[in-house]
Amino acid sequence: MRTRDIGAGIVTAVVMLASTLSYSAAIFSGPLAGFLQVGIGFGLLGASVTAIIFALGSGIPFAIGGPDSKGAAVLAALAVGVAAAVRLPGGNLPASQTAALALLALLVATVVNGVVLYLCGRLRVGRWVRFVPYPVVGGFMAASGWLLMGSAVRILTREEPAWGMLSGLARANRWQQLAAALAFTGALVLARRSRNVLAFPVLLLAATTVTHAVRCLMGVSVAQAQAAGWLLEAPRGAVLPILWLAQHWQAPPGGLLLRQAGTYVALVVVTAFTLLLGITSVEVEARLGDEIDVDRELRVNGLANVASGLVGGMAGTLSLSRTLLNYQSGSRSRVSGIIVGAACLATLAFGTGALAYVPVPLLGGMLFLLGADLLDDWLFQGWKKMERVDYGQVIVILVAVMLWGFIAGVALGVIASCVTFAVNTGRTSLVKQELDRTTFSSRVERSLTETRELIRYGGAIQIIWLHGFVFFGSADNLLEHVKATVPARRPAGRCMVILDFQEVLGIDSSAVMVLVRLRQFAERENFFLVFSGLPPEVENMLHLGGVLSKATETCPVFAELDAALEWCEDRLLDEIMNPEEAKHSADEWLTREIGGQEIFRKFASYLETDSYPAGNTLFTQGETSEFLCLVYSGRVSVVFRTPEGQELRLRSIERHTLVGEMGLYRSLPRGASVVVDQPVVLYRLSRQALERMEMEAPEVAVAFHRFVIRTLSERLDFANREVAALQG
Repeated sequence: MRTRDIGAGIVTAVVMLASTLSYSAAIFSGPLAGFLQVGIGFGLLGASVTAIIFALGSGIPFAIGGPDSKGAAVLAALAVGVAAAVRLPGGNLPASQTAALALLALLVATVVNGVVLYLCGRLRVGRWVRFVPYPVVGGFMAASGWLLMGSAVRILTREEPAWGMLSGLARANRWQQLAAALAFTGALVLARRSRNVLAFPVLLLAATTVTHAVRCLMGVSVAQAQAAGWLLEAPRGAVLPILWLAQHWQAPPGGLLLRQAGTYVALVVVTAFTLLLGITSVEVEARLGDEIDVDRELRVNGLANVASGLVGGMAGTLSLSRTLLNYQSGSRSRVSGIIVGAACLATLAFGTGALAYVPVPLLGGMLFLLGADLLDDWLFQGWKKMERVDYGQVIVILVAVMLWGFIAGVALGVIASCVTFAVNTGRTSLVKQELDRTTFSSRVERSLTETRELIRYGGAIQIIWLHGFVFFGSADNLLEHVKATVPARRPAGRCMVILDFQEVLGIDSSAVMVLVRLRQFAERENFFLVFSGLPPEVENMLHLGGVLSKATETCPVFAELDAALEWCEDRLLDEIMNPEEAKHSADEWLTREIGGQEIFRKFASYLETDSYPAGNTLFTQGETSEFLCLVYSGRVSVVFRTPEGQELRLRSIERHTLVGEMGLYRSLPRGASVVVDQPVVLYRLSRQALERMEMEAPEVAVAFHRFVIRTLSERLDFANREVAALQG
């Protein structure tokens, strides 16, 4: 056991005791102020159990768990709300029964909080916590700051704070206590700026010493100072909350605990995000090498809260300030966390009487500072960091909590998140990229004539890549976009719009209805709406929703984009190509391309004619390149075999095109195999025949080389434009 770990544990224990005492006083204030001894036991038990469980189970060896200011603010609101809810029309319940019901609600909240956090960790939803909208977190944190400042007023006045917050001080004539609390707040700010880890404990001791020195000089007894609100009215004996609750048990009125469900949700949200923000900050500040497992921390936090609630303790979580204080004090092991928990238990067992000497302005000042920090982070600094819409959500949630409580804040937070998400999703384009056939083609190699025609009229084929999740707003934007696009494609005849869903994650039912309207628009305007790459669940939704239910060719479906684009190219060629021109034989094609009848007659003498049935292989990847082929009729495909043995179809080649020319010209082994898809007739030009032609008929060889260069140049030009379009 290292000496530094022990020293760090002692220093951190002092801070834990002071902060836990302030949280307990904040919760058991106002109508519950007479039962502070129960609140102290509630706080110290929660601090000890949470600190020990975090020390034993957290992935952060120097972690310090315990009651937190944000959670304490929610619990304080819960206690006050329950106390107000059980007041009877003819008078209040006995104070002890009111306090017992409030304590019961607090313990139920702690256990519920633990169960939910543990289940979140067990179900491994920790990473999804990061997806809760930032403004919702900000709204709850800012509301927690406001409630902490209200708790400070409640401690100083022993009354429920009114809207003006300072009015309670005026009614109770506690301006001196307020001044002392604010002075201590200022001293805390200065101590926090100090790099010395002992600054805060020394300040606590100094403030307590000065308070009692002044009291003695003025001749004021401890009892008189307590009655005047300067010292805490704490009993000398420890009170265990579970035993006290058993003695003052009061069955809760029907629905009392259920009506606090919104506050329970708020406690879970605040605790989870305090844990998440704490983990992130510790990773950065302590420069931990490994990423902390959020799910593990959720489970640890859940177990700590369940155990704490069952023994009568307060809800807690990872404390960022105390964890970093522990780390900066030299702790690197779990020993210091156990020391902190043991110190809280020892104080509960032997030292609660000393708490009567704690100055009330000291506790109020700590709560003021904690509340002001949260309001500064989320209101003042948030104005600089957030978009105005997000900042508006923070304000809305804060005001809702201030006016109507956490239930309204939870409801408005959920509604605001849903509305903002829907609006932002609607504004986000569903279209990842958009091209047409003039710059993007299928993997089918066609004749030069057909290729030129497809480029000329390629605007009639529109390709739209979609991505993300399809919602109503984004789908409606897509509908309007297609409506504006289709009229511009009319000159080529019946146009085609391909929607590629390869990168679509899912679709909701409202978006399906929009796509039904899109299909109806396609039928009305007589254009093809082609679907490709549909994920199975999306395709099922489109069938169930009626988008693909009709037996019509208006909305054909293809497994992949290349097949859809090839189908569209074939349809477009059927419309734009002259039927007679389409029937040109290979001889006519070569005569035209090579430079005339006489040149072709001489060229043909060097060619061999071959035919192959479907399924045959023209040449195999890796073999020596000894000939090229001019496809007369039929169709072949270029297939590449990967080192792992997987076969990839690179492109298909139809009639009136070249194949195998690259290997022949470069004298390299075949880079891929060529297989026959449809029965094929072709001309074969061997290396020997080409060399003989170059010697015997150089003018024919030159004409052929020019033809090859022209073909390859057009392919390269289109490939360059395709790459540029994809990068644009």
